[in-house]
Amino acid sequence: MLKLLRRAIFILLVLPLVACAESDRFQEGDHYIKLSKSVATKSSGKIEVLELFWYGCPHCYSLEPSLNAWTAKLPSDVQFERMPAFMASGWEAQGRAYYTAEVLGVVEQTHEALFKAIHMYKQRMGSQKELSAFYASHGVDEARFNKAFKSFAVQSKINQAKLKQRDYRASGVPAIIVNGKYRISQTMKAGAQGMFEVIDFLIAKERALMPKS
Repeated sequence: MLKLLRRAIFILLVLPLVACAESDRFQEGDHYIKLSKSVATKSSGKIEVLELFWYGCPHCYSLEPSLNAWTAKLPSDVQFERMPAFMASGWEAQGRAYYTAEVLGVVEQTHEALFKAIHMYKQRMGSQKELSAFYASHGVDEARFNKAFKSFAVQSKINQAKLKQRDYRASGVPAIIVNGKYRISQTMKAGAQGMFEVIDFLIAKERALMPKS
């Protein structure tokens, strides 16, 4: 009886302190930024984690292996999305190429390869001509690529991305947006590797707010 009483006291007194410590582990402003207004997500009914990236960014390239390892273990209620950034005029062609690949259904076979072409093999990839040649080398018909590159569908995706990025208020890449509410970057307190723990923390935070089925 005494053992049971001690256990009950432990649960009542200690476990709430543990839960409190866990909730205080990552602080707004130090480890993540809460956006001033929520941005609509693409993944209705799921918690969306979105990576804002630029192919020319060495930090985005370095993040890829860790990001791929993390996304390989995503729970069923989390949806991962990518969004090319349009923070400078020189980023436009590569961002357009990403959406062209998306329209053509070839992102998975070309995404990592384009990063490597730029950072490992030092290819420029700054023009439509260079990009169409790259995608052709990965089995994409050059005429189809060039048609999609200038298409209304791709331009619409770019326009929507630019509107969302304005509301994300990110000043650099890579940036991670959790459920349209929180922004995380490598330059914050958790650093490049610790940011995944912050992402998981915010996913849990959002999961607790979702209606129970």
